[in-house]
Amino acid sequence: MRRINSEFQTVNMSEEGQKLSNRDYFGYVEMDDFACYVLADSLDGDSSINSAKLVVESIIRDFTEVPSMGKGRLKRMAHRAHTELLRQKAGMHLKASAVVAVTDYQKIRYVYVGNSRYYLIRNDRIMEKTTDQSLTSNLVEAEKITLDQAAAHEERNNLYSFLGERGTPKIQISKKRKLENGDVFLLLTRGVWEQCPDEKLLEIIRDANEPEEVLYRTEDWILERQETAEIDNYTMAVTFVRKVYQSPKKPWTLKKILMVVIPVVLVVGGISIALFLGHRSIQNKEKELAECMEDGETYFQNDNYQRAVEEYGEAEELADSLKREEEALLADQYKQVAEQIILADETLAAGEYEKAQELYLTAGEMSQKAGNVGKDYIDSQLERAKDYIAVYDLIALGERKEEYGNLEGAVAAYKEAREKAADIYYSEGKTEALEKQAAAEEAMEKAAMEEAARKKEQEETAAEETEKQQQEEKAALEMENQQKANDQQNAIDLENQGNMLFAQGKYESAITFYQTAQAIYRRLELDELADNLNPKIDAARAGMNAAAQGAATT
Repeated sequence: MRRINSEFQTVNMSEEGQKLSNRDYFGYVEMDDFACYVLADSLDGDSSINSAKLVVESIIRDFTEVPSMGKGRLKRMAHRAHTELLRQKAGMHLKASAVVAVTDYQKIRYVYVGNSRYYLIRNDRIMEKTTDQSLTSNLVEAEKITLDQAAAHEERNNLYSFLGERGTPKIQISKKRKLENGDVFLLLTRGVWEQCPDEKLLEIIRDANEPEEVLYRTEDWILERQETAEIDNYTMAVTFVRKVYQSPKKPWTLKKILMVVIPVVLVVGGISIALFLGHRSIQNKEKELAECMEDGETYFQNDNYQRAVEEYGEAEELADSLKREEEALLADQYKQVAEQIILADETLAAGEYEKAQELYLTAGEMSQKAGNVGKDYIDSQLERAKDYIAVYDLIALGERKEEYGNLEGAVAAYKEAREKAADIYYSEGKTEALEKQAAAEEAMEKAAMEEAARKKEQEETAAEETEKQQQEEKAALEMENQQKANDQQNAIDLENQGNMLFAQGKYESAITFYQTAQAIYRRLELDELADNLNPKIDAARAGMNAAAQGAATT
């Protein structure tokens, strides 16, 4: 119970400075025998994901599961945080600088990558301090610029290593260092060290009785410069080591016993010690092997296959060193299953669903040979891939129907794809199907509007043609009526002309005019007027006969 027999007092601040949002993050956990303090600074511009928070939570989570100050364990924790950034969001290059301090309340060790810093201060002196992984730091080491120039150098944030980089980050791990009562250790981002030089930091700590005073005075110093300098996000964690854990004194220790025995039985003791150490090493490896196998099984049960790969990889190495072929083979089998699942998961996340389905099927076969480890997860992922494929098959069907001009069929397919994606909580598929459905419906609505406009145009054209025809018919009728009126007037004129000739005794000419007028009346279907001319014609003929008889008599 080291924690309750020591006194570590930690406070922190984290502010956005002149940035739109604060993308620094700090977290720590103090357990019975170990404590871990993690600070990270986001280096990317993604507004939807806080890279620093992802890193801190990943490392704290891993440390809580297996607390340790071992170099290998700490390096793996940092590398897992790096992997988390790479896998978190396709297409976005997430990056972060990070620094970690780990203690057992007696000693301390730090881990870092990038330009987030760790300081250990004792008796107003900086005992340890990280070296930024930047071009500026390289120039300082090469003595091309001074430390004073480095704080404001233009390449101070040009990092050659950080979490989330394309290659493998250069994770730096310190040796363990004993803590003393009165020590102070700090974690801080560049928003602090750019504005507050080491000399000022030492002055602030020297005059502070409580860790909160360090925060307040440092922040005041930073804010005084906001009118003349650009203030980045600034985050700082301060830990006052009031009391270091002291191991209870024991009357006799193995070391003391050996110091008494060695002078007496040097040879026998040396052999005994060698045998003892060899046996203890084997026991430790066997214990660690069992722990790795047990941890790997736990991670399998929790579907944490990345951690399972690491544990079974360690188990395989331990088994090989102990010449345990059967256990080495078993660990290798489990590791290969986990690696196959990870590969399938990555392929699924990349949207290659059919390929992922094949990989899961292979993982299922490997799982069966390894005692069905991870079988439930593999089956569930296979079903998930199958559902995803079904969603995109429906979307593809809708696209084909669109190509053939069947917009109603396309909308129905997209709607079915959207509903299926919603049932399996597949947001990306649902969004894509919804967008395509909306586009197809818009196209269908546009086509309907165009068809309506076309019909309206046809109707207007037909109406115009009908009106034109009616006007032509009306004009023709008017012309015909006018012609009839003219013909009737001509007939009347001819009849009147015949009357005049009749009166003049020109009976033959009068008959000609009467007959012509009568023919016109008949054509105009004015039979009554035509019949009225018969008596006149008869009278003209009679007159013509009488005239002929009188001429014969004379």
